[in-house]
Formats: sequence, structure tokens, C-alpha cells
Amino acid sequence: MSIEGDLRTALLTLGAVTALTGSNATTARIRPYKLDRQDDRTEEHIIIEVDAAPRENDLTGTAGLVAASVTISCRAMTRTAANALAEAVRLNGTDPGTGLAGWGGSATAFDAWLEDSAPTTLLWEDASEKKWNVVDMRFIVQYSEVI
Repeated sequence: MSIEGDLRTALLTLGAVTALTGSNATTARIRPYKLDRQDDRTEEHIIIEVDAAPRENDLTGTAGLVAASVTISCRAMTRTAANALAEAVRLNGTDPGTGLAGWGGSATAFDAWLEDSAPTTLLWEDASEKKWNVVDMRFIVQYSEVI
């Protein structure tokens, strides 16, 4: 599995997130890199992008760890909805400590730390001049690679 897939799976376990994006594993609007053609672009959604994934090395060569820089882009038609989705990712609603901002432990495939987040806007990928309100959340995600 890819780290994008593992992150999507983790986000699908967060009830506050799936309340906004849908909970069905196939149709939930949590996608790597771009929306699927059938997704409704006017609904809240999350785009997962791996910006860099440098491999950690030790004196014997590859150490088996990757510390990836990942952007989770929370998008919606209004600033309020984008902020709510970002908070759902960060905190998992009213259950602080279970959101992605402090994800980790021995039962998970990765550990994640929220570095920063920033609001912005993004034009749709067509000629419509419509735009999303976006909260880009930058995470460091550490996971083991298969050696």
C-alpha cells in the first residue's frame, strides 16, 4: 500500500471527517492528488499530496524509515466549511488526540505530526473561474519502507 492510501484509510476512520466527506470507502471524497471524475466538486473534499519522501539512512545504508512531507488540502466552497473540515482532520471533532495531528502508535502504519496550516483559495481546474476555499495542512509522516 502507498502512504497516500494509508492516510486515506486513516481519515476514513475519523467520524468527524466522514460526516463531511462521506464514509463509503469507494465514494468518500478523500482522494490522492485530484478528485475523481464522478466526484461532486461543490462538496467538501480532501486531497492528499506527498510533496517529498526522503529515505532515512544510517551507517549500514538504508535505515528503513521515510519521513515524508505531506499536504492534506481541505477544500470547500466556503471558508467556514473548509475550516470545519480542517478541524475535523486535526482533532476528529470533539475527541481531541484522535485526529491526524497526533496520529501514531504501535497499532498504526505511520506517525503524523502537523507542521503548519494555511488558508488560501484555488481555482477549479476548468475555465469556469470558480474557486475553492482551501486549508492546506502540512504534515510530516514517518513510516517504515519495505527493504
